[in-house]
Amino acid sequence: MNKKRIVLATYIGAISLSVATLGMSIAWYASSTRLRIENITITIDVDRQLGISTKPDEGYKPLLKNEDLQQVGDFYPVTSAHTEWYENKQATPEFYVDTNCSEEEDAELSSLMTTGFFSQKLYLKADDDVVVTINPEESFMRPNAERNRSKAEELHAGDPSISVNEFETRLNRLANAMRYSILVTDEDDYNFVILNPNKSVDTFYGGILDCDDDDYFDYYLSNEDGLLYERVYGEYNDKEYLVYDEALNEDSDYEDMNEEPHAFNARHKKGVKIFNLEKSLQKGLVIKQEESHSLNDFTGLNKPFSFPVYRDKPQEIVLSIYIEGWDLESVNCTKGATFDSSIAFIIEREL
Repeated sequence: MNKKRIVLATYIGAISLSVATLGMSIAWYASSTRLRIENITITIDVDRQLGISTKPDEGYKPLLKNEDLQQVGDFYPVTSAHTEWYENKQATPEFYVDTNCSEEEDAELSSLMTTGFFSQKLYLKADDDVVVTINPEESFMRPNAERNRSKAEELHAGDPSISVNEFETRLNRLANAMRYSILVTDEDDYNFVILNPNKSVDTFYGGILDCDDDDYFDYYLSNEDGLLYERVYGEYNDKEYLVYDEALNEDSDYEDMNEEPHAFNARHKKGVKIFNLEKSLQKGLVIKQEESHSLNDFTGLNKPFSFPVYRDKPQEIVLSIYIEGWDLESVNCTKGATFDSSIAFIIEREL
């Protein structure tokens, strides 16, 4: 069968604004990179066997104008770690910030985000009963080389101690922290997938962080013994599995001396008991893992995600684009970066 396709291409550029009014909820992502959508176009091939629109009662549209789509404003690092909304079959996905800073041992550290990401309902239509999936050949999330080079030259002018190439390398990392998610909202075919186009390692929704940007991993005062402990953020099975080493007499070096300081690369502060991940895992600690797929997962015969589209019946989906805050590439040095992205759908087979 001659496969038909639609391609949703997004061009997203970064801007940098003051974070003074944002509070501590994103303070761990210092100098928070903010993004705005500059242009989105949706194209289909000429026979229009597969179409897309922002309204269920519209016909096939070869092009969606920017005004048809949600205006995001600023993007913030969020996480898809919480899945209660999916278990309850809600009509839209939920994203959270899991890294609100607090020195209190039992403080609530998770908060729902209602802005800071792109998420909108779209409607796919076909002139036959078909199964639609992701087309990896026309989908991507990649740095915008021209704009990142220009930004790197600007940053180098302000800090000549770092080369243009190094600044550019840092900016190019942002695309690796970006995600797509697709929710099929139909009650009978309810389904959800997270796409990590540049996936190379697994992402875990938990660990120690430097949220307050003081170059030290965050810690709290224990109500039980009055000692200081490094705080373990995120989603894991139980605190009873957390294992700590004795506190140091002097501050440690950074975890990676070849990497600039950021939320995942900080120092252990003297006098604070140090979280030991390896021993904790051996004891039974389980940190929740992101269930995401790379584009390579869609190259084989058994696709990890597909959904039906019935003849002349709009299939509602929710497309989201966001920064996964627990991705190790979601770091400060990506501030000012630009990336291009494209998500493509293709008819896999007829029903």
